[in-house]
Amino acid sequence: MLNRIVTLIFCVSVTIAAIAQTTPDSISTQEPNAIMGRPYKSFDTTSFCSYSSFHPSQYITDNNWDILCAFIQPGTVTKLDSLGIPYNKSQIRLLEVGDLLSSDKGVYTTSMKIFDKSETENIRQQSKEFVDSIFPVIEPEMRQLISDFAKAGYAKQTYSLIFSYLLDLYIWDEEQLGSPLNCEDHGTWSGVYWAMFESRSHDKVGTNGYGPVHQNWTDNLGYWLSSGKLLSFAREVMKTKGNRIENQEVIDAITGWGLTDEKGNILIPILHKNNNDNIDNLCRSITIQLSDAVKKYCSTWNKVHNISSERVGQIIFYHEVMWDLIDTLESKGMVAMPAILKGEEVGKQHFGDICFIVIDDSEKD
Repeated sequence: MLNRIVTLIFCVSVTIAAIAQTTPDSISTQEPNAIMGRPYKSFDTTSFCSYSSFHPSQYITDNNWDILCAFIQPGTVTKLDSLGIPYNKSQIRLLEVGDLLSSDKGVYTTSMKIFDKSETENIRQQSKEFVDSIFPVIEPEMRQLISDFAKAGYAKQTYSLIFSYLLDLYIWDEEQLGSPLNCEDHGTWSGVYWAMFESRSHDKVGTNGYGPVHQNWTDNLGYWLSSGKLLSFAREVMKTKGNRIENQEVIDAITGWGLTDEKGNILIPILHKNNNDNIDNLCRSITIQLSDAVKKYCSTWNKVHNISSERVGQIIFYHEVMWDLIDTLESKGMVAMPAILKGEEVGKQHFGDICFIVIDDSEKD
């Protein structure tokens, strides 16, 4: 078990970095399907990573995105000159430090995978077909899990527990699809960072983790509790193993956000992983079936799409599968996105509707 709280960011759209991107007129394009000249904000960027100082998106400053797009096909810096892309040595070095750009004897290659329009459409078609095939297999257990969440008093958090806990957390285990902490190290971050040509039609959905405390989010989420306060809350949760917290300063800091009452009693779901109760056994069974199917499907998939490794291929493909799974669950009326995730003005007390705590019982002393 980690002896410090590490902020894990799963499936995070890099729009959270709030970095303005510009595309010089000299490389603007009239071709709507071209990568070159397409603004960074037009891509669907996803990071499956952990980081302690710099998130990979923080290296995309100034016109660094244009540089990365230019080196999807390897070349020397003279390639930038021929394309009319301004640059300096510091920009090149920064991208190398962030491990988004690699060099070999003066030849630069973009390390980050950037998919073009046809690849993006093809992958999403493959993902939809995969989900149409696997969903009937896991549907009975999915329905039972949703029922068990309701019986446990977690009806308000069902959407977040299915998406963030089951599909975006439980499956990222070494026995299933692995963890960002166990992915390749990139200096200031570890994991995978990639870009699809364009976004899907629905909201970007993701999960932030603060030690044992996890928060579901969308781009439209209107109520955000600061990371500092969430980390303070998480530290207290770690001390009490999910029981009532006693630090009054922390209680006061999170008052009104639906996480605890005024006495420090936890108001959000507390899930015990690896304790073999009904919920845990269902989560394990569903994610094993999903991960086994993804691994089988991706045994050669990475090579077809020129992805660096089979494991990275599994991570990228499964992230598309996640969106199609949640779409399927919503279309069948099995889950519904809570109003707070849609950006509706429901009040910050509903922040607790999208949060939960995970206690891993296998890590007990």
